[in-house]
Amino acid sequence: MHTLMIINPGHFHAGLILRERHPAISRDVYIYSEGGPDLDNFMNLASAFNQRAEHPTDWVFHIYAGKDYLDRAIAESKGDVAILAGRNDRKIYDIEALHNAGFKILSDKPLTIDDAGVAVLRNILATEPVLMDIMTERHEMTSLLQRELFRNKALFGTLRCDGDKPAIEKESVHHLCKLVNGTPLVRPAWYLDVNVQGEGIVDVTTHLVDLVQWMVFGDESLDFERDVRILSARTWDTAVPLAKYCEVTRRDGFPPELADRVKDGVLSLRSNGEFTYALRGIPVRISVVWALEAEPGGGDTHRSVMRGTGAELLIEQGPATGGRSELFVVPADGDCDRLAPKLEQALRESRFPGLKAVREGDRFRIEIPAGLRTTHEMHFAAVRDEFLAMVDGGAEPANSRANLLTKYATLAAARDAARR
Repeated sequence: MHTLMIINPGHFHAGLILRERHPAISRDVYIYSEGGPDLDNFMNLASAFNQRAEHPTDWVFHIYAGKDYLDRAIAESKGDVAILAGRNDRKIYDIEALHNAGFKILSDKPLTIDDAGVAVLRNILATEPVLMDIMTERHEMTSLLQRELFRNKALFGTLRCDGDKPAIEKESVHHLCKLVNGTPLVRPAWYLDVNVQGEGIVDVTTHLVDLVQWMVFGDESLDFERDVRILSARTWDTAVPLAKYCEVTRRDGFPPELADRVKDGVLSLRSNGEFTYALRGIPVRISVVWALEAEPGGGDTHRSVMRGTGAELLIEQGPATGGRSELFVVPADGDCDRLAPKLEQALRESRFPGLKAVREGDRFRIEIPAGLRTTHEMHFAAVRDEFLAMVDGGAEPANSRANLLTKYATLAAARDAARR
């Protein structure tokens, strides 16, 4: 039986870890945190899971609030698994202290936002126990299918690395104002401070870099110095008016630490980032944009392209797909009749039952049964369960530490390149 310790929860992802119960997790949850609105918001979300009408959880919360939350957590050692989702500037140092004290750690991304943090991460990964970051996008059904079809060489062929476009492109647009668990999300004030949260090029971008490594190289071990070359990078600002800042954070004004980034009542938030790099010679483009809020009825968007000599695998999520993530297969030569039997064969061989290829113009949409689709909120419990299965089974993948380090070294290098 495992017992969870939630360490200084400042991001709603910490609460989503508790969305579902697990038979191998004690119902007692120990929370060590600074006091204040971050803790209050976490408890509001976590308590809502206990109070919902359908399938309520039965967590019992034990809360310690104080500036010495980390020392107290380590001294009392009420649990064996530490969960972190909060301030990104200090997160890697909290992880380091917990790791050195012997805790198994599951942490929200990013683990670190700069070169100094990457050096600390390298030392952490050199010893036990296990550290894993929460990569929810690996559990998104269209990502799983894109990865599976990429590995079907009869259908996909090989990556096209000699054209005028990158072989792989991943783009996402997120919104500061959004609903989570059906209610407006309140973001901590520090979330809009890039010195704490990190610039856009090292935050959500973590998921996209992770997906590239996971999809293309699977069980292979990557090394940043040997396998990665940053080609270009840039960051830019999102303008956040005072009224919108107050709406998102529930604060009544900009804090003093943001004064150098506020002009005429508008915060310049360096939340957007784009970079291109070569991963073992494969050209990749990554882009993340933060907007204030979506159009009515809209939401976050995502686009992912893998270009092959036989087919192009395209994930789209946006207004054109009704906000739902959809996977399309496009013949590289424009010949749908040639591709159709290969695609049908690939779907018959898939480990996911009930898939169908529906022709739409010059491409095919993969029709995914409703029973296979899951939500973003559901993915956090799935990652937690994957982590526990790995811990209990003693089966940490041989390449996980090398690839974790490569991922964050890539992000830190892209940040440095953008600043130059």
